[in-house]
Amino acid sequence: MSKICILGAGAIGGYIGAHFAANGIDVTLIDAWAEHVEAMRKSGITVEGINGAGSVKTSVHALHISDVPQLVKTDPFDIVFIAVKSYDTLWATQLILPYMAPNGCIVSLQNSINEDAIASVAGWNRTLGCSLSTIASELVAPGYIMRNSPLGDDTKIGLRVGEVHGRSTPRANEIARLLSCADSAKVTSNLWGERWSKLVINAMRNGVSALSGMSGKERDNNAVARELSICLGSSCVRVGQAMGLHLEPVGGFDLDLLGRAENDSAAMAAVSNFVIGLANARNDHQRPSMGQDIRKRRRTETDSINGLVARRGAELGIDVRLHDRVNKMVKRIEIGEIAPSPSLLNEIILPA
Repeated sequence: MSKICILGAGAIGGYIGAHFAANGIDVTLIDAWAEHVEAMRKSGITVEGINGAGSVKTSVHALHISDVPQLVKTDPFDIVFIAVKSYDTLWATQLILPYMAPNGCIVSLQNSINEDAIASVAGWNRTLGCSLSTIASELVAPGYIMRNSPLGDDTKIGLRVGEVHGRSTPRANEIARLLSCADSAKVTSNLWGERWSKLVINAMRNGVSALSGMSGKERDNNAVARELSICLGSSCVRVGQAMGLHLEPVGGFDLDLLGRAENDSAAMAAVSNFVIGLANARNDHQRPSMGQDIRKRRRTETDSINGLVARRGAELGIDVRLHDRVNKMVKRIEIGEIAPSPSLLNEIILPA
């Protein structure tokens, strides 16, 4: 049996780790939040989901990051899932690498595109990625996770794991098999296309909720926020296409239609109607990760989401000013210069 580590046992890492543990997989969860680690040690992890989706309660083996050196006394890890924030990727990889088996691999289970950062430490031959296309969850309290989205199925695969070179390998298939206990999973031959497609969804939703203070449902039902979200997604699609990526279906969106929406009123109307339909199926309190971070006064991943799109778009000569404005606005909120407010949406759309 493979020995597994999940580094970053928050909303996603904790969710996946709970399902691994409940299915008898040898998994160690490592996290930096002491209260969360203590709760996991004492009472395990409880996951509750909409209509029971992904619900589980189980004991887990949990370590605080300060306990990592004691791993030298144990067998090395065969597979490590990195589930920390994008800006923590480098140090997290450096931290866990000495405790991995010689042929062990690392899987990025994160937002944005961090495989290059992992590979800079561990090597490309040990690096894989996994795109989460349908999972929305929140670490509500120590040891308690809420899943705010339905489970994936054969038409909407929740977890898509891939090698950086696109080939199907025994280890990729083993990782997909493991992940299937948490949600629908498959091996993809198009990791980079999957990654950018998920980035489209994050870039159109995360920053807008973070700067407006709106929940996902409020955002999608607000005409100004919805149009801004669609314009952000539209330009992100066009950047991905200009990079030569084959974008994959994600979240039910027609990405070709979304790519036209910013400059095509008919496409905008069609996508807007689709987004409204999604809103009606949302949990009233669900917030994307950056919205959660702002409420908890934590650093966000804006540089790795809207900031990344802004940088790539600028290199390609694509108009990505909206992404740049969102990125800068969220940073101002992070440092307490301004507070989240729906009124900030107009400052993004119509800057002074």
